[in-house]
Amino acid sequence: MGSGKAAASELPWRDWWALGPTMAVATAAAVLAALGGALWLAARRFAGSGVQRLRGGGDPGLMHGKTVLITGANSGLGRATAAELVRLGARVIMGCRDRARAEEAAGQLRRELRQDAECGPEPGVGGAGELIVRELDLASLRSVRAFCQEMLQEEPRLDVLINNAGIFQCPYMKTEDGFEMQFGVNHLGHFLLTNLLLGLLKSSAPSRIVVVSSKLYKYGDINFDDLNSEQSYNKSFCYSRSKLANILFTRELARRLEGTNVTVNVLHPGIVRTNLGRHIHIPLLVRPLFNLVSWAFFKTPVEGAQTSIYLASSPEVEGVSGRYFGDCKEEELLPKAVDESVARKLWDISEVMVGLLK
Repeated sequence: MGSGKAAASELPWRDWWALGPTMAVATAAAVLAALGGALWLAARRFAGSGVQRLRGGGDPGLMHGKTVLITGANSGLGRATAAELVRLGARVIMGCRDRARAEEAAGQLRRELRQDAECGPEPGVGGAGELIVRELDLASLRSVRAFCQEMLQEEPRLDVLINNAGIFQCPYMKTEDGFEMQFGVNHLGHFLLTNLLLGLLKSSAPSRIVVVSSKLYKYGDINFDDLNSEQSYNKSFCYSRSKLANILFTRELARRLEGTNVTVNVLHPGIVRTNLGRHIHIPLLVRPLFNLVSWAFFKTPVEGAQTSIYLASSPEVEGVSGRYFGDCKEEELLPKAVDESVARKLWDISEVMVGLLK
């Protein structure tokens, strides 16, 4: 549909000059400037000490004997978080929608851990933990309930729950239960999962809950009249809404968990190179430049995972709850993210939506 004229970003390279010499020169100059900036930043980045390790502790046995559940652990931030916590000695349960992909990722991680153990300066010191794969589809309340039932039957303890999985700016879709996909997966699926596992977390205390949000929460609002986005849908706004919901959920949960020795904190990982942006269309002409800029400017998954690892394992945050972190440091939130009345109302409505209350 349209006027028949191609957008500038869709023109073949040979047609750029047809737009006029001035346009062609300006475009070339902009591309060269961006390339130069990316290369300069990359040079500065690699002139330093390499990958920045932000976590609060690196003791190989720090998480020995601890069981950790990570949602969406087969790729990106979740995979990097799982790898590091296993290296620290944890028994990590990977809760993933696609079991085959999760098994493949777990196999790769096990091989990497064996290589690390063989090549390390002190092989065998501390001892890596264990990886377990379990199927969990956060877009299905039925799947969440089945997963939690299995957890409660088979796991005697749960020391850390990391709500990491997410979907980013997808076209309008609904979950199995009829919820808008981003709100349904990013908020409601994790809301039900956490509530169903609270008893196990409490009996395992001291224990921790870690929630992965985003700085983009700043652009979202909780519209109680259209939580399901049936009146209007903007994929960017709805992602931001779900990330704001993550923060409000964390703060209300922290209030409810006072005195239980179970803590819950929320974080933003920064801008990370992961497959989370698979629904974002990058024009073919711009893609090489985008890839170069993302390589120079964006965090790697290992770098992006450091705050999750820190909140899950560091003694520095023992007893800390209801806080918002970035780069392993506490950060301030906007007023709308600390509104207690909105947080309580969202909690009450979420309970009804996922069937915890009739």
